[in-house]
Amino acid sequence: MPTKTVRWSGSNEIFESSPTHSPTHSPTHSPTSSLSESPELTTPIMIDPSEIRISEKLRFEQSSEIDFVNDLLNDPIEGTLDSESLDELATEPSVSNLIVISSKLPFTIRIDEDKEEMGITVCALLRQLYMALQEQFTTEELESVRPEVRENILKAFARRCDNLAEHSVARAVQQHEAGPRKIDYLEGFSKLAGFEVVPSDHGDLTLRLHVRCE
Repeated sequence: MPTKTVRWSGSNEIFESSPTHSPTHSPTHSPTSSLSESPELTTPIMIDPSEIRISEKLRFEQSSEIDFVNDLLNDPIEGTLDSESLDELATEPSVSNLIVISSKLPFTIRIDEDKEEMGITVCALLRQLYMALQEQFTTEELESVRPEVRENILKAFARRCDNLAEHSVARAVQQHEAGPRKIDYLEGFSKLAGFEVVPSDHGDLTLRLHVRCE
């Protein structure tokens, strides 16, 4: 029986291709008949986003904080979650891709499962989010944002370097020379507060990122 997976189509900012499986058939031939088989086409099952539940470890709650520390400035593999927790599924039922949005980010972040048909894990979600926010601004990108937004980005960048210098001057110098990164859009609010499922115009499973400061 074919394995069923949940997949959402991409938005106008996302380009994706689904792997095509070409099963190998060994038709049996006889003197009186010849049988040919057509590959079975599997239609992806669409699940209403309202049926998706986020892992309790990642779920945003107004009245409480998530029970582990995750600073989006740092690789989650080096954080406080053990390997067993990182390997847990991020959603139930599992999904193969999703979109992360934030009121502080002018772009969306695409998250994909690390292994096909295994679903997005806590580690995949947190690590791909971390990597996306580590991307550096190009000169053109920084010049294209509104002046007040650019000023906030540069202030956040300066504070980030100053805070880093308290622990490692060498790393602070390295970060300063590299320039602002996308995480500076968050203006210092880099502590993960959780995710919530939100409606999407494109049919994607979309999670809103919530962050807080110290």
